[in-house]
Amino acid sequence: MTLRIVYPSALEYWLEEKGVPRGVNVFAETDAFLPGKKGVRQQVRELSFKKPVHIAVPKKMNRVEDEEIICHAMPKQPSSENLRQLADGVFISSPEMCFLQAARVLPIHQLVQLANNLCAIYVLDPYEDYGQRRRDPVTSVDEIQKFLQKQQRYSNLKKAKIAINFALDHSNSPMESNLATLGLLPWRYGGYNLKPPVLNQDVDLSETGAEHLGRKSICCDMVWTKEKVVLEYDSNLAHLSPSQHAMDKKRATALALSGYTVISVTAQDIRNFSSIEDLFMRIREALGMQTFKKSVADNFEHRYDVVHDIMFPKSR
Repeated sequence: MTLRIVYPSALEYWLEEKGVPRGVNVFAETDAFLPGKKGVRQQVRELSFKKPVHIAVPKKMNRVEDEEIICHAMPKQPSSENLRQLADGVFISSPEMCFLQAARVLPIHQLVQLANNLCAIYVLDPYEDYGQRRRDPVTSVDEIQKFLQKQQRYSNLKKAKIAINFALDHSNSPMESNLATLGLLPWRYGGYNLKPPVLNQDVDLSETGAEHLGRKSICCDMVWTKEKVVLEYDSNLAHLSPSQHAMDKKRATALALSGYTVISVTAQDIRNFSSIEDLFMRIREALGMQTFKKSVADNFEHRYDVVHDIMFPKSR
């Protein structure tokens, strides 16, 4: 008797769980979860997932929905790359499969946001000072792309393949994921069509910059290496102290001395749609890209909706 947890409960695990399962296993269809068995219902009650828990069953006749369980009929035999084992008899969709399952219900921009968070170097943790802590990524853009290439006969596969092309590795906060999502999405998907940066990469300083800062490199939030543009997100939580403000200014000066254009993002820059428009137009200008064109105006309403979905979801 086995329990197979799928999206969206699987997503909850990959974005919030403290431990990351490394074991991989599969189970026979004859072991498939049958919701009427009391032992399995007890397993569900003992899980730390939010209720109801979303679970796969082999046949439509096995489906049941109540306050504890929602069942999804998934008759296809799972492979080793689709599952991770959490405990004896408890399995969960892999990060890559979770992304593909999410493509059934999420639009392109939310899929990109999801990929950025799955490929991130942080995990949400309410017990930490800033509500998150650093960890190794549970997957990567490359791993998701390779996984999708092997899949067949999924109605949501095309959408998933499109979305992963606009995702980035190594986000270090939800806000970095959000800004990266909006930045890389093309105009037609409600984004700002930026050139791809890299996230949280060390930037080598010039001799003058290194002398000013006292070290040879700086890890920056978002970097366009060829254009020598850096974006730094100054969150209110992490940058309140006078000493940190002074260090931020010193870092920016060292980067400027090394030939980089530094764009600092504060809470004022992301307070509403208009300020976000201004921010991304500043970034496009720094990258030597056209700051405004007719297609941008034509797509205004869609971009407005996408920005609010990504940046202000509770206001929708």
